[in-house]
Amino acid sequence: MVLAGAGSGKTQVLTRRLARLLHQREAGVGEILAVTFTNKAALEMRERVAALLGFDEANARRLWIGTFHGMGARMLRAHAEVLGFDPNFTILDSGDQMRLVKRLSEQMGFLDPYWNPKRLASSIGRWKDDGLGPDDLGETRLKASRELTRISEFYQAYQDELRRLNTMDFGDLLSNCLKLWDRAPEVLSGYQTRFRHLLVDEYQDANKVQYDWMRRLAVGGSLCVVGDDDQLIYSWRGARLDNILKFEEDFPDARVIRLEQNYRSSGNILKASGGLIDHNVGRKGKTLWTTGAEGPLLEVYVAEDGEDEARHVIREILRQLPGRSFQDMAVLVRTSSQTRLFEQAFHENNIPYRVSGGLRFMDRAEIKDAVCYLRLAQSFRDDLAFERIINVPSRKLGPKALEEIRALSGGGSWMDGARTLLVQGGLGPAAFAKLRSFVMLIDDAHEMLDSVHPVEVLDKLLNESGYMEAVELDERRNDIRENLRELRVFLSQVDDLSGFLERAALEADPPGSERRDDGVSRVVVSTLHAAKGLEFPVVFLVGLEEGLLPHKMAIEEGGAAAVEEERRLTYVGMTRAKEKLFLSHARMRRLYQRAEPAIASRFLKEIPAETVKKRETVITARRGVGIPRPRRPFY
Repeated sequence: MVLAGAGSGKTQVLTRRLARLLHQREAGVGEILAVTFTNKAALEMRERVAALLGFDEANARRLWIGTFHGMGARMLRAHAEVLGFDPNFTILDSGDQMRLVKRLSEQMGFLDPYWNPKRLASSIGRWKDDGLGPDDLGETRLKASRELTRISEFYQAYQDELRRLNTMDFGDLLSNCLKLWDRAPEVLSGYQTRFRHLLVDEYQDANKVQYDWMRRLAVGGSLCVVGDDDQLIYSWRGARLDNILKFEEDFPDARVIRLEQNYRSSGNILKASGGLIDHNVGRKGKTLWTTGAEGPLLEVYVAEDGEDEARHVIREILRQLPGRSFQDMAVLVRTSSQTRLFEQAFHENNIPYRVSGGLRFMDRAEIKDAVCYLRLAQSFRDDLAFERIINVPSRKLGPKALEEIRALSGGGSWMDGARTLLVQGGLGPAAFAKLRSFVMLIDDAHEMLDSVHPVEVLDKLLNESGYMEAVELDERRNDIRENLRELRVFLSQVDDLSGFLERAALEADPPGSERRDDGVSRVVVSTLHAAKGLEFPVVFLVGLEEGLLPHKMAIEEGGAAAVEEERRLTYVGMTRAKEKLFLSHARMRRLYQRAEPAIASRFLKEIPAETVKKRETVITARRGVGIPRPRRPFY
């Protein structure tokens, strides 16, 4: 097991090892299996090995290098009949899976408000990752025997339908491998004999089924895994820290090698991040070092509020110019809802940027939904807004009803067509009632705009439309609620709805523009999870406050293990920086239109004091980069 610290050349370890085994004829091309987690990483590994050995494309394709799921599918196609499948079985994508779950829910009368199709699909995926079939759900947190029976029956019906359709979902590609090997031990023995060497990248991210799959294949052969326990940040996807912590128990003859020389970050960044991660109990332990320069001290900025923090980032970005380009810098946040203030600040100061690891704030589905409700309340002629929200949440108005509304508009608006349809009739009682309620809500909201703040109008629209009730049934409800709260803060800062809608339109790039390679140097705005694997000369790690980092859910519900994962997440963010690292937190945060006191993150106190300098300013200008004025440090 190679414990490869951040910036220590982890990927090179596996590619060089694989190339060496082939070059020295210790193994043939078909005797090495190398697996990782993403198609991008697998392609990069294949290309590196081919370049090292001078392989042409035909030889490169013979290499067994791919993702866990890709390799599982390759094995299953060769022996599918053992499990009752044809070798040409199809693989469901998430959209196909959702349609199948919805159809089964309707057929079985499974209309549970909690166990909606989205929750059923995601739960089945998690159970498969944990190695749990329909008969194993007693090991889960299902509360009552009746619930356990119902869910188990649905899970079994889902699996039966997959078999009937000769298809597998992603979870099956590994769990079915384990079933195959149980039913046909000779198949497993054949692969164990064939693959004399098994190499695993990003080992810390492996879930239970991936671990079981790997362990059974490795019997009798050489196993080499590369990972970093300090960068395990995906436990919510099933990643298990014990895979690393108990590796030597599971493989008593194992040798552990620590890669501790860092080729990325300056000395002070390594001392600071190392001092932080040392506070975690659940780790194997290593100390990163570099032969490079110590570099500047980390800077901790205490902002007055979120807007001040955003202006601070803008000011420091501009100070880096012209010696650096915008693409040398990144702003890292814990949650996607934090990006809005920075996007607004970049827009106001004409700084190009792109959002990585998620949609831009104004492009998120829940934000678009809310804004479209407001747009339609402001203008009944906004047919695009009508079309988006008429069935959000669902009002059971199908294509036929919508076509009739469009036809009855008679060249006017869809709102006109809806009113006409209500007068003429032709809808069933349920659809009539829901359409009538929708039209009345929009009319009432339109009248309110003359007398109350737009925030109150938004609250009425989202609550009385049933939107917020639907959010509570969504697995992303915490993120959605957080994003909508941030939208309310944004809306509370304007005097009229027209001004808000104009700003919202101007600050949202056309769809896909943040992803295109147009040659423009842009600051990267990223969530910490999405930043893993990236590096930048200058990094701004913002929002270091209790409730943000560590996140409120980790503090209140996750216990010590969850807080340790938040610390690892902070460590990952800090080690993205190569030369300069700026940390910041605010005294106050706006929540529910009020400024609430914010407490500095416990993680700031765990960073060695000799690696940081602290400063605080008051920004007198409300827009632009402002003018700093020194003040006594906050802590």
